[in-house]
Amino acid sequence: MVIPTMVKVNLDIETELHKAIRKEAIDKGVSMKAYLIELIKKGMGIQEGSRDEGKIEE
Repeated sequence: MVIPTMVKVNLDIETELHKAIRKEAIDKGVSMKAYLIELIKKGMGIQEGSRDEGKIEE
């Protein structure tokens, strides 16, 4: 099992967007971190467990 190296990212967003993300995460029963990672991966076309995970498609 390979544990990916993690980096910390800070992002300033509007309060209303933060509230909307937080609500969606709560509704899904996951943390905001997990929900945001899921959204980013979906947006980038990266599948969970993919060998290309972390690579940007060009």
